[in-house]
Amino acid sequence: MHREIPSDEHGNRWVLDAPGTISMSQERIAAELSHASAEVCKNAREHLYVNSWCLGCESMAMLQIHSSLAYGIAVRSSIGQYQRAARFDVRTDQYAFEKVKYHGDLESSAEIQRDFRSGPIPLGSGLWSEVLKLGFHKRSCYEYENEWRAALFQDHRPEIAGVHIVFDLEELISAVFVGPRAEDFFVDAVTSIMDKFLLEKPLERSVLLSSPQKETAAAIS
Repeated sequence: MHREIPSDEHGNRWVLDAPGTISMSQERIAAELSHASAEVCKNAREHLYVNSWCLGCESMAMLQIHSSLAYGIAVRSSIGQYQRAARFDVRTDQYAFEKVKYHGDLESSAEIQRDFRSGPIPLGSGLWSEVLKLGFHKRSCYEYENEWRAALFQDHRPEIAGVHIVFDLEELISAVFVGPRAEDFFVDAVTSIMDKFLLEKPLERSVLLSSPQKETAAAIS
């Protein structure tokens, strides 16, 4: 919500000493800023870039959805490793790390509502922080993702499909896993890519579809 923008017929005025400028009342300036802040929050998706990770152990649901029916690859890391490995070339108040919170009724959640009627948030770091917070809430139907995110605020640039962030892969990755349905040629291809980029980390095949039973034979005396 934002303030209704008043006319400039009443109230104290700020007069800019420049030819052709129009003086505006303090009330209108505050309302204009309130409106601008509300619009940025309303259109948060246009300003946020997120990098998503699944917390905990391997997830068959995530492999099925995000890696071509469990034929793809996954990497193991940690929050600490990610924060040390990422090279964000922006101000520290333009990005944040946090676990996603899930809501049964996202639209009604107080955590995603912003009320600017009592005053605007300046178009700067204060507003960036409020927009970043909006990037860590999702509907409860996605709770199986158990998601942790890095979110970055950026001015809206329709021509840019993403943000280029440099990572130290040796710091970021602990191990690489190929999906449980991956064939041998795929494992060989992943090995070749890891060698090309000098990534000396364990390469393992996921056992999510393997039988949990272990057969033992009686010893012959």
